[in-house]
Amino acid sequence: MPTAAKLVASILLAISGIIVVIVVVNVYPDAARRSVGLTSAAVFVGLITGWRGLGKRISEDEGSGMATGLKAGITIFIWVIFLYALENMIAGIKDNLYYQPMTALLVIPAGMIKYAQMALNVPMIGTMVVLSAIVGKMTKTADNRWS
Repeated sequence: MPTAAKLVASILLAISGIIVVIVVVNVYPDAARRSVGLTSAAVFVGLITGWRGLGKRISEDEGSGMATGLKAGITIFIWVIFLYALENMIAGIKDNLYYQPMTALLVIPAGMIKYAQMALNVPMIGTMVVLSAIVGKMTKTADNRWS
């Protein structure tokens, strides 16, 4: 059932995904060549997480919604780095880099660790945390107001 909280959460998480991608491109200029795919992944995952996750769980939250927003931000972060690692594995398969299927599958966690280490800097983590908390608070306000 569509609710105002689901709509607000999905739209705001998609917008925050775009903002984080802009920060990533500014921190790592070589990531600009892949920014279209990263933006698409962040928007898609933001829409799905906002609708199915944050928007659904915000009515159960007793507090201001910031903690639930932070959980949604962490979920988006994990899914986006997973999708990027999966994309790298598929590119490696196309280039015949792997001789066994298990080798290809083990590239995914290694890629996720690599991208998580790249994201461990103040501008990216700060942007993600602040935006997630704001989205959680705004979603809670929308849930209180229109539900």
